[in-house]
Amino acid sequence: MKKFLSMTVLLLIIVLAGCQKDQTTKPKQKTNTNDAKVVKIEKLETMSYEDFYENLKEEELNDLDIIQVADQKITAVTGNYFLVLNENKKNHTYKINKIIDLHPYGMNYYYKEESTMFYPSKDGEKYLIYNECRYNSKDQTINAKDDKELKSIVIDLKKDEVTYRKGNHLENLKKKEGVSENNYPKIAKFSKDMKQYAKKKKYELMTNFYLKSGKDRFWVMKPFYEENILEGRIFRYHEGKIQCVFKFREP
Repeated sequence: MKKFLSMTVLLLIIVLAGCQKDQTTKPKQKTNTNDAKVVKIEKLETMSYEDFYENLKEEELNDLDIIQVADQKITAVTGNYFLVLNENKKNHTYKINKIIDLHPYGMNYYYKEESTMFYPSKDGEKYLIYNECRYNSKDQTINAKDDKELKSIVIDLKKDEVTYRKGNHLENLKKKEGVSENNYPKIAKFSKDMKQYAKKKKYELMTNFYLKSGKDRFWVMKPFYEENILEGRIFRYHEGKIQCVFKFREP
């Protein structure tokens, strides 16, 4: 009996020693060192409408385009200018509240349409912005997902802050900042009455509908053959009525 117990104890010791050996020799999981690190945080710089208006006369920019429709707010972009439009609750029109020149922040939307990516938060207060690609010293194209030195900014409209980040671990960054492509407004087809309205007013339909809460629809139009981007306007469709809710005005 004693011999049996001794053999049993010996076997248990051998098994436990083997388990410990397996645990000590098991390779450690690599930690992700390519997270988007904070480089610096600074106050958000905005520009006056007068300076913006003067610059538009001299620069060749892209058409007005909506980024997001949030509660009582629309964000849009034209060229390298990021626009924040606030709603007037009485007549449901929108007025420019902030103008942000993206070029000093290294975002080159000015040079190539769709070259800069925007990821908004659900409430429209935060925006992750980065260039979709860049060129290295050998004039080779480096896509954002492959760029370990990717530079991005996060604009916080509530705090009036800009956070500079470096690194391309974008999914971690989106979660960290609470932004996502899922927060873009949904897109629907043009309705028959919208097409008829555009034809009657001799407007060119610039974008598809942007839905707000499944009811309101927002889209951009401008007069046919009009090259001046200041003629781009945002329209709203609500309960069968069409209303121009935003247009540029002279200072």
